[in-house]
Amino acid sequence: MNNIGEALRETRTYYDLTQDDIAKIMNISKSSISHYEKNDWIIPIKNLCLLADYLNISIDYILKLTKIKNYNNSIKGIDLNLMSKHICEICSDLNYNNVQFAKYLNTSESNIRNYKKGRYPILTAFALQMALKNKYSIDWILGKSKIKFIHEKNARIYYDYNDN
Repeated sequence: MNNIGEALRETRTYYDLTQDDIAKIMNISKSSISHYEKNDWIIPIKNLCLLADYLNISIDYILKLTKIKNYNNSIKGIDLNLMSKHICEICSDLNYNNVQFAKYLNTSESNIRNYKKGRYPILTAFALQMALKNKYSIDWILGKSKIKFIHEKNARIYYDYNDN
């Protein structure tokens, strides 16, 4: 789908951090970072959030979705209440009910209900899909920023998104 691992590695090297440094920031093993960077595993959104908060940059910037390093008045962590509100707003924007939204994200309707209730953060792959297909800011989806969309003039998407 994309190269999140490359984006993570480029961010790490740009900030002169080692895999050990990133592992400590995320409280995970160095081998996990290696798997993320090789795209063996997709990095969980909570770990992306930890890195973004540590570096004071946006998740959108880490994933090469925008040229904007950080958003004004962004918050640390994930606001599950705002995330649930934003998921509902996205469904409304796209005119999707839970079944249609589940199909759009290729997940179960129960996952959609859980996201809408703020029970747990949305998966990285689902947030990235909404960013790539509909230009939603991942930071906004998670309640970290008030900027809803990634504007074309600021975009720096390097991904080849395939709908299949």
